[in-house]
Amino acid sequence: MKAVKLIPLLLLSLLSCRQTGNDALQTPAATLIEQAAKDVASQKFEQAMQKSLKALELSEDDPLMQIKALSSIVGVDIMTSRDADAWEKALEAEELARKHGHNKELAGILISKAKLCSYAEISPETARNDEGLEYAKEAIGIASKEGYSEEEAEANLVAGSLYINKNRWSNPIDREIYRTAGEYLDRGQAIADSCGIERLRRNGFLFRSRWFQQGDRNDEALEYFTSARAALPEGEHLMASALDDRLVRLYTRTGDAQKALDTHDDYVREITRYMNQKSDEVLQEMETRFEVQEKERAIESRNYQITILLMIILLAVAIIMIVTNYLRSARRRNAELLQINDTKEQLITLLSKNLQKPTNAYKSEIEQLAIDAATLSPEDIRERCRSIAASAETINEDVAAYVGDILIERGRKIADIGLSKREIEIIRLSAEGLSASEIAERLFLSVHTVNTHRQRIYAKMDVKNVSDMLRKANDLGLI
Repeated sequence: MKAVKLIPLLLLSLLSCRQTGNDALQTPAATLIEQAAKDVASQKFEQAMQKSLKALELSEDDPLMQIKALSSIVGVDIMTSRDADAWEKALEAEELARKHGHNKELAGILISKAKLCSYAEISPETARNDEGLEYAKEAIGIASKEGYSEEEAEANLVAGSLYINKNRWSNPIDREIYRTAGEYLDRGQAIADSCGIERLRRNGFLFRSRWFQQGDRNDEALEYFTSARAALPEGEHLMASALDDRLVRLYTRTGDAQKALDTHDDYVREITRYMNQKSDEVLQEMETRFEVQEKERAIESRNYQITILLMIILLAVAIIMIVTNYLRSARRRNAELLQINDTKEQLITLLSKNLQKPTNAYKSEIEQLAIDAATLSPEDIRERCRSIAASAETINEDVAAYVGDILIERGRKIADIGLSKREIEIIRLSAEGLSASEIAERLFLSVHTVNTHRQRIYAKMDVKNVSDMLRKANDLGLI
């Protein structure tokens, strides 16, 4: 009887030993860093930061893993505009990389430092372009010598961006600096293309757009981005949406409103396809994980049958219960995913057709209402919603009332903050990517006046920088 009672304990012991053996293949710190990278890709920055900090704590005796954890922290800090924290961690990682001769990681850290120098230029007085170029060029030298293609491509693109920055406040621009910027962008883009590094190819297109704009070469830019768009293979929806976004800006800049609208529709379609593509990838990952778990379970079952004959019946019952529960859970999860996907499509349809980016015959009325809502009274909003619903075939009164309630609530929040029409206008122009000088030119104001408005906006919205301002404005429905 005692022997029978000990069998389950033996099973648990064997399972524990097997699990320990599998986990030993990769350190916990390395696993956390991989998970943090996935969180960054999903824009779950706080989760990524917690995992990176935990990885740093676990890698106290492993310099290479320490550097990777610090690099992960730097990346999250840069993505969340915590530049001062990123700089401090970058210096720490650089010191370790140089001390222990980890050149690949050193090149990555130097690129991060170059990026931080690039982001510092919000006025001629804050420019750190020459310092950033020193880091970028050292990274290029290391990557070229050691054959680190990804780092070499990114370092060249960042160097090109820094040279573009050097001409940012020049009128007219320095043509030699402009030419040098183009050479670095060409090298970076060529390496990224040859290696198929999609992330860097997208960054290269963004830098190239700034370069064309700085040289006042809109026609060439249109030809370049149109050709790049046409050459994209089928299925690269994220890259296609990035190129469509550049083309929308160019058509707007050249005054071709119809092409800008048509291309914006293409941009929306590509983004929607990309979202669906990511959903399919998640489902495929779940199916693969299920298959792997089933194979591992089958192998363990065969191994245990050799040594635990007395537990065959009990083990079979346990496996049946586990599989049944798992399949029930999988079916429930699939049903939830279908419901989530259906809800997502309904929301996309509502928002794209009936609120901010409508595509039906009443586009202009609804789009203008979404823009004006921040300064309208609740009565005016409801009246305009009723008017649109009364004359539209695709929008009934219930939907109009629902949209009206959303806009009224947004208006109430905006009114509580106390933003003026001019301040709302500056927020929206900032969301288009315009600098203070470009906003000043657009609104026929001085740069000083625009900066004064921004400081007032920061105070009213309780934010510290443009990124935080735009995030909060997005939450309020201003952009």
